[in-house]
Amino acid sequence: MDGGPAAKKAPAPEAHYHGHRDRLRERYREHGDAALADYEILEMLLFRLIPRKDTKPIAKALISRFGTLAGVFGAPIALLQEVNGIGTSATR
Repeated sequence: MDGGPAAKKAPAPEAHYHGHRDRLRERYREHGDAALADYEILEMLLFRLIPRKDTKPIAKALISRFGTLAGVFGAPIALLQEVNGIGTSATR
């Protein structure tokens, strides 16, 4: 057996981000919002609004732009929509 065409390939290692949303939710359930950074709280809120996209960079961009979670919540819709990844559906 020399590992010819019939040899099975080892499965590729799972990417680090697989299961990220579940891990974040679990940490919130176990420890509450005190265990999360502002961007992680925002990221969890964005899960529902942007279900098929990585919301972590969007959340970080929002916090970077507006300074705090409260700053994001108080920002005008027009300014929120200037952040890459935030469209009209996310600001409703």
